[in-house]
Amino acid sequence: MKKLVQGVTSSLSLLFIKEQVEYIRGNGFEVKVVCNDEAVNANARMPVDHIPFDREINLRNDPINLYRLYMYLRRESPDIINFGTPKAGLLGMIAGYLSGVETRIYIQRGLRLETVSGMKKMILYMTEKIACTLSTHVMVISDSLEREVIRRRLVRPRKIVRIGRGSSSGINLERFSPEVVEREKVESLAERLGIQPSDFIIGYVGRIAGDKGSNELIEAFATLSDAYPNIKLLIIGDFEAGDPIEDVHRKTITNHDRIIREPYTDKPEHYYMLMDLFVLPTYREGFSNVSIEAQAMGVPVITFDATGARDTIDPGTTGLIVPSNDARGIEASLELLMNDDEKRREMSKNAPKFIRTHFDRKHMHEQLLAFYNTL
Repeated sequence: MKKLVQGVTSSLSLLFIKEQVEYIRGNGFEVKVVCNDEAVNANARMPVDHIPFDREINLRNDPINLYRLYMYLRRESPDIINFGTPKAGLLGMIAGYLSGVETRIYIQRGLRLETVSGMKKMILYMTEKIACTLSTHVMVISDSLEREVIRRRLVRPRKIVRIGRGSSSGINLERFSPEVVEREKVESLAERLGIQPSDFIIGYVGRIAGDKGSNELIEAFATLSDAYPNIKLLIIGDFEAGDPIEDVHRKTITNHDRIIREPYTDKPEHYYMLMDLFVLPTYREGFSNVSIEAQAMGVPVITFDATGARDTIDPGTTGLIVPSNDARGIEASLELLMNDDEKRREMSKNAPKFIRTHFDRKHMHEQLLAFYNTL
C-alpha cells in the first residue's frame, strides 16, 4: 500500500480536504495529514499530526518546524507528499527533498505576490520559487494560474499538473443544490434579516478586504442604491485587519440601511438561496469556491478579470467578467442584469449545469486518484 502525507498550514483548511482524504484513503492509499494546531476545526473531525506552522515568516520558529517536519517524513517514509498553502508548501518541499521522498507535489493555490510590492513581494517570489524547484510536480487549481506561474518563471511547464478544469477539490453537489436546502430555514433566515420578496439581493461571501475588491463593491452598490430603492447588499464575512478597506466604505457597510452584514458561516447555501446576483470582485485567486457554490445554487456571478476568478464562470452564459479593479464596471454589469430578467433567468438556469459538468467533487476525486495511480 502506498503512503501519502498531505499537509496544510492551518487546521482551518482541513474541512476543504476532508472528503478528498477519505476518498483517497478508501482507494488503496495510507494517508496521513499534517497541519498546525492554531485552531481545532470541529467540523473536520479527522486525525492529524500537528506541526506548529506559522502562517507568516518566522525566523525563529520556521527552522525548528522544518527540522520537525524533516524528522517526521524520515520516520513515516511516505511514497508521496502533497503540500499546499504557502508556509506548509515551502517547508514541505524542503523537508521532502532533504528526506528523500520520491514524489513531492506542491499545490499552488494562488499567488499572494500578485497583490503586494517591495521587499515582501521579493520574499514571496523567492519562497514560491524554492517550493516549485524542489517539487517533482506543481499542481495548479486553474488555467489562468497555470499561465501566471509560467509567465513569472516560477516553474517549468513540464512539471505542471491540473486536475480537470481546476478548483481546490470541486464542489459537493449533494449539498450545494437548491433542491436539498430546507425552504423553511431559508424563509426564517430572510425574516430575521428583514428581506422582503420584492427586494433584489446582491450577494458577496468572503473576507472584507482590499484585495478582495470590497472597496469597489461598496462604491458600486452605494451608487446603485440611490437609483434602485429595492436593492440590498448581503455580505457574508468578517473585516480583515491585515488588509483593511477604506474607512469611508467600512462606515457605509456599518451604517447603510440596505447593507446586511453577517459573520462567517458554515451554512452559506442558505444565504445563496436569498441572492439574485453574486459579486466576486477579487484582485487575485487561485480559484474561487464561493463562485462555483453560488452558481451551483443557480445564482449568476459577476467577477473581475483576475487570475483564478475568471476560470470559475462561463462568460456570458453563467455570469459576466469585468475589468479588474473597476467599480464602474461592477456597477454597469449589475445594472445590466438587474434590468434584464430574461438574461438573468437564463444564466440562473445555465449555472448549475456548468458546475455539474466541470466541478463535481466526485469526478474531481476520481481524476486525482487516477493521477496518484500513475506515480
